Amino acid sequence: MIVIKPVNNTDGLLLFLLEQENYPQHYYKYRNLIQILNNVNYLVYKLVLNNNLVGYFILMHSGDDLEIIKLTVKKRYQHQGWGDKMLTYLLEHFYFNSVFLEVNEHNLAAQKLYLKHGFHIVRTIPQYYGNENGYLMRYDK
Repeated sequence: MIVIKPVNNTDGLLLFLLEQENYPQHYYKYRNLIQILNNVNYLVYKLVLNNNLVGYFILMHSGDDLEIIKLTVKKRYQHQGWGDKMLTYLLEHFYFNSVFLEVNEHNLAAQKLYLKHGFHIVRTIPQYYGNENGYLMRYDK
C-alpha cells in the first residue's frame, strides 16, 4: 500500500539515512533535519510503500507561495514514477498561488518531471551549485 503522510521526529533518522545514501557529499545533517521537522514554516511529507520509506519532500511557506526545498526518492526506487506521485500529491493537496524550486542545470530527469507538471524555467542562476548553474522554476495555479 502507498501512503503519503507528514513526517514526524521519529522519522528523522530514516530521512537522514536516505540523505546520506542519495547525497553522500551534500546531505542534511541529522540535527538540521530535526530543526526543519519542528519548524512551522516547513511541511515535510514522506512516501511509504509497504512500510518502507521510498522518498520525501520538504516545502517551505513563503507568503501564499511554496518552495520545494527537496523532493527525493531512494536510489533503488528511482525512475519508477515515485517522484511523479509525490509532485502530483503536493500540487493537488496544498494551498498556494505559485510553487518555486531550484534545480541543477544537469539534472535532466528532475527538469523533465517538473516541466511535465507545468513548471517553467524563470531564469538561470549562475553557479548556484558550486561551479554548476541552477534553474529557478515556477508553477502557477
